[in-house]
Amino acid sequence: MINGVIVPSITFFNNNFEINTELNSILIRHALLNKANAIYLFGTTGEGIFFSDKLNEKIKLLNVSTKINDKIPLLLGAFGNEVDDVIDQIDILAKKFNTLNFFIAPPFSKKLAGEEFKFHFENILGSLTSKNDIFLYHNPEMFTGNEIEPKIVRDLLKFENLKGIKDASNKISNYKAYIELLNENFSVFCGEESRFSFFLQLIPIELRNYAGIVPGIANLSNICSKLYKAALEDNVLELTQHQEQLDDLRNKIYDIKMNEGKVQRGLKYAFLYLYKDVLKTPIEELNILSPPFQRELEDITKTRIEVTINYLLNQKLIFQLYALNKGELYDLKDIISIFSTVDVLIKQGKIKKIAGPLEGQTNTIYRVNFENSQLVFRFRTSKAFQYENIAKEKVLFPLLDGSLYPFSSKLEEKIKEILLSPAGNYHFNKQNPPVIPVGNLIYYDESKKLIPYLFTVQDYIDGISLHKMLEQNIIEDFNLELSTSKFINLFENIGEILGKLHQIKFSSFYEDIYEIGKKTEKTWSEIFHKRLNMEIQEAKKYKVNNIEEMTEFFNENKALIEEENEAVLLHNDFHSKNIIVNDDIGSLKINGIIDFDNWGIGVKAEDFVKIIHWDLEFLNQPELTRAFYHGYNKYHKLDKDFERKIEIYSLFWLLKLTNREAKLKHQTQERKSFVLFPNRLT
Repeated sequence: MINGVIVPSITFFNNNFEINTELNSILIRHALLNKANAIYLFGTTGEGIFFSDKLNEKIKLLNVSTKINDKIPLLLGAFGNEVDDVIDQIDILAKKFNTLNFFIAPPFSKKLAGEEFKFHFENILGSLTSKNDIFLYHNPEMFTGNEIEPKIVRDLLKFENLKGIKDASNKISNYKAYIELLNENFSVFCGEESRFSFFLQLIPIELRNYAGIVPGIANLSNICSKLYKAALEDNVLELTQHQEQLDDLRNKIYDIKMNEGKVQRGLKYAFLYLYKDVLKTPIEELNILSPPFQRELEDITKTRIEVTINYLLNQKLIFQLYALNKGELYDLKDIISIFSTVDVLIKQGKIKKIAGPLEGQTNTIYRVNFENSQLVFRFRTSKAFQYENIAKEKVLFPLLDGSLYPFSSKLEEKIKEILLSPAGNYHFNKQNPPVIPVGNLIYYDESKKLIPYLFTVQDYIDGISLHKMLEQNIIEDFNLELSTSKFINLFENIGEILGKLHQIKFSSFYEDIYEIGKKTEKTWSEIFHKRLNMEIQEAKKYKVNNIEEMTEFFNENKALIEEENEAVLLHNDFHSKNIIVNDDIGSLKINGIIDFDNWGIGVKAEDFVKIIHWDLEFLNQPELTRAFYHGYNKYHKLDKDFERKIEIYSLFWLLKLTNREAKLKHQTQERKSFVLFPNRLT
């Protein structure tokens, strides 16, 4: 049954109105990657009325689409002014594509009245020789004001191959009447993007999996997949939030300067911009529309679309196909086949399932289930990553199990040897486990020869993030009791893990991990004030508020910074999203710590900043905070000024975040646009 997100594919063609098979192929693969449940070709979004008499071009695009994926449902707009033209079109295409589904609509350039309207559909449905499924398309605005009344739909149910209707009108009465017909044999699709949330909430929850939405924005983004999933789960809060986000995206992506063709102009430019780095032809030569829709986009509109695309990519609201060395585009399966010659990956057996991309800003992350294991693939796809461009775990993991001794006279030599190794792995010995729970580094490759990204393959740690577990529990139970022994023991264990990590100490401070082991006499005060001065200069450059008060605060606490003399290993991103837990009956077990992209060497208080601000202060449970400190104090005796030191590094962290926001705003304003989605500082 066809349901979920049905993507009304835009159509790329040249000046002779011939289908661009290469570009449409990328588009369809992109839509599938972004969770499309079905593809709808030559609908009104796909300029199907213009192509109504171009049968050869339709066949060309159908051949491309079925070659890409012959399992996902395909629908095609079979539009025409005359009944015989529609029947001939469907019968010809049905013989070539026996699983193809069709949308039929009223005439697009003449008005029907009374019984004539009903006969139009009866003649089509009653004359077809094929058994392919047929869906009605109700869109008065595009089809000369012709209204498909609910009574007509009920009368047409006598035709067995009529399987549903798409309603692109904005009439609540129509929604309700069509929904009354909804069942396992008859689907109802909503084509009005601003009404998706409203439409889905009208449907009883047990019937929602028989319904679908037809969003133009799904040519780009996976936001509608999230929206539909929230509807199936009856999560009204998420459903409403996703609808608001969708409405905002439509205003940012579509070319609202002229109503006719606004969707097509915006989507085509946005998609071409998204894949501009792999296009062999300039965007201007590819951005062709049918005559009624053609209009030159203004520069401010282009800039707005470009900024929005960059935001969507950053927030994983667009999953993008990868461009590899030859300029071709690949999805994850293709990439895995490329480096499947790696011995350690061959030993994992065949790939059974791929999940992702998962959450992550620096890396694009997938979980891959092999016959013999579950692994996590992390591709360093962020160009903005500001730290060492290496697989940082390859240096860290030997420190965690003591294979690298920080006070060894040969430490520099061993670190250098590791740094010069562009590919390899690191497995922990069961007799000598790491001081904190982490997964093995199955493989890493920094060469960028197989794919143009640094990547690592690590053990998948079973469980969910503590953040997600708490979020789920709090949503399900607003009066969740967090002061039970179950949670107190968990937070004490979290403190113990951080305490164990900070037991790994060094003879000196280092600015980056390339320096570890080298003879250096840098003090913490020197390193910190160098970083602080850079941020203060950035803040002044972008005119950040209250920078004078911040500077004064750091000066007042200079003595506390200068007294820091113990260099320890830091996670530098220690908070609930990077703590993987498993909820056993009666207890919560920490299965692993993840994401060491920011690890380095510094002072203990730095590692307290995020877990306090993002977790402990948010939860506001004094018992959990005491338990966390109690666990940490088993390994370290904290001095009386420790809380003040946490305040120092908290303010420094917030200053960096503020600068990042200010820089983004400044860059956007330079492009004569505006910050579209400002992130809130926590």
